[in-house]
Amino acid sequence: MLYYFALLSLLISFLLTIYNWKLEKNTLFIAGIMVILSAHGLTHYFSDPTQSDFSLALLFGTLTPFWLVPGPLLHFYFRSILTPEKAKITSWDLLHFIPFFIQLANIAPYLVTSWDYKLQIAHSIHQNLNNLNIINVNSFSTFKTSFLSRPILMLGYLLWCTLFLLQQITQTNLRTRNWLIFVLFSLFIITSAYLVVALNLFSTSFSDVSINENPIYFSSGIVYIIFPIALIFIYPEVLYGIKKVYKQSFDVPKEISKEELTELKDLANRIQNYLHKEKPYLNPSFEIADVTRALNVPQKQISLACKYANGKKFTELRSSHRINHAKALLHKGLTDNITIDAIGTISGFKSRSTFYEAFKAETGMTPSQYLESL
Repeated sequence: MLYYFALLSLLISFLLTIYNWKLEKNTLFIAGIMVILSAHGLTHYFSDPTQSDFSLALLFGTLTPFWLVPGPLLHFYFRSILTPEKAKITSWDLLHFIPFFIQLANIAPYLVTSWDYKLQIAHSIHQNLNNLNIINVNSFSTFKTSFLSRPILMLGYLLWCTLFLLQQITQTNLRTRNWLIFVLFSLFIITSAYLVVALNLFSTSFSDVSINENPIYFSSGIVYIIFPIALIFIYPEVLYGIKKVYKQSFDVPKEISKEELTELKDLANRIQNYLHKEKPYLNPSFEIADVTRALNVPQKQISLACKYANGKKFTELRSSHRINHAKALLHKGLTDNITIDAIGTISGFKSRSTFYEAFKAETGMTPSQYLESL
């Protein structure tokens, strides 16, 4: 079964790539993780004595540097989701790939050995899986050290991503939060299973049963089953690049009475009328204090009206009006005379980065992509 789910994961990874490489590039990190996990699963599948020596020789040892990459990819994915302004990969991020390059150097001599030697290794493993305890294709580390380093490194990245999510959780909408928790939980299951197997691998021996009954094979199947099903049926917006705008809802505190809520709704209407009529949001320096002065209402009431009556914070309401203004200008064809960046400035955004970030958060597309869709 692992074989088919590994192939399904590869197919899902391909779909993630073709649907998101322009729209949501950060999803490519998830696609990369799934490709690596699939390749890992296929390696264990072909370790089954019933499989050909050729297939195992092709995969065994060859891809081990990539087993250390899912952690950095997970780190980049969470960073791009939770702090979009820091999504760009920098030269410092190459430090995350030090384990990859160490293992690449570790396995390099084996990579250049003859194909006949690789076939002998594969045949030896197929004859008796316990030969894994003897065969060592690494140059300066044992098989046990190499095997243990993978889940330990991944658990470290999982811990970091969990703490990072907790730090940013109040700034994350419910749908995104649930997806990231799902990713963490799924990868934690498989990584913990690998760690347990790694710790016990050298204290016990394999029996002469199929690799299908091996715990490491079964634990791999958990992720292969959960991820494709969840991406197809639960989180299709991640798979197909459909950027849904999930409006943030706020529970009205019990201390706010119905009368007070009615007053807040009336104030919210006044705020909306003021924004539509005066368009103060077109001024880059427009702040909530300007609304307070214009309507002669305390700032706290303005904030409460935006939050509990409009369902948006003031900053979100301001950004939404600016985006709608920019969209209207794009529809009018102003790009024939001015640049898209200039439209962002006219719409009240202080910089190109804030314009693009806000526009994509609101519409699921960059201004350029939105213009192409018209």
